[in-house]
Amino acid sequence: MKNLSALFKDHVLLICIGAWAAISASYFIFVAADYAVSPIAENGLDSLLTIYLPVLILTVFLLLYLTRNREQVAWTKVFNVDKSKAKKEALLTVGYLLLTQLILGIGFNIGLHFPGTDIYSSGSHSQADVWIWALTYTVIYTILPILWLWKKGFSFGKLFASFNWLRDGWIIVAYWALDFFGPIISGGANFLGGISAAQYAQGIPWGIFINSLGAGLPVLIMMHIIFIPRIAVIFENKLTVIFLGGLFYSLFSLFDQGVDYSSLSIGLTSFTYIIMTQTLVGMGKATFTVVTGNPFIHFISLHVISARVPFDTRMYIEIFNLK
Repeated sequence: MKNLSALFKDHVLLICIGAWAAISASYFIFVAADYAVSPIAENGLDSLLTIYLPVLILTVFLLLYLTRNREQVAWTKVFNVDKSKAKKEALLTVGYLLLTQLILGIGFNIGLHFPGTDIYSSGSHSQADVWIWALTYTVIYTILPILWLWKKGFSFGKLFASFNWLRDGWIIVAYWALDFFGPIISGGANFLGGISAAQYAQGIPWGIFINSLGAGLPVLIMMHIIFIPRIAVIFENKLTVIFLGGLFYSLFSLFDQGVDYSSLSIGLTSFTYIIMTQTLVGMGKATFTVVTGNPFIHFISLHVISARVPFDTRMYIEIFNLK
């Protein structure tokens, strides 16, 4: 990896940092000006300092340092990326994501994680709501993009053959443990107590399956198999690729639970909070793929099989009435 000063000579990286900093500063300005704050955007400074900046340090900078001597991923070969078309395809991917997110979020209150912008409470949502969300995201962000990839000659067999699970095993175990136990230890997830062993045995795999359809596979395909490889063949700087990946993920999160766009003031605090925080989470996810070339590692270590288990298991047990 280049030395630190060389990394920050990248103009695109500096623009990304500047844009993120400006949007983050806007959040604090809006809060100080007594703008209405959505449920997700409460206590933004505490969240930034205690959750999101530590995630950035541990999953981006530490992991980049620990894997600094690894060879570059063969993006064009493994992911079948045509460098001459990469920029156009990356921009089209961003446009497709943003357009569909606005339609689904504003028109149907459907977001990346169930139940969209709503705050879940016992009895508030039905099994039909879950299936509508999961199947909608499966079609729009998994099936249709895969059909496009196949049309371009992409091969999952070639991708799977490139994985080095033994080399990357320590990354999976260490970061899975961090993301799984972190919310439980901090009290951020209501996972322990009041649930029987039989309910855990059913609820955990069922929640993983549902979340894989609605959130895990859509992010894996759209961000890690389509967007990141195309950005990676354009920019040599890993940190630039990771930052752009983080910004891409923040667009995926515009209609997460607790977001509110019902008025200009509360919409501004919602939007700026999402960009401020979810960009950092997305950078962590992107780093796993950038340093390993394996888009499934984020799926295990920083998404569906890790934190979403303690966050969502109780909800799915209640909705599907698992005994």
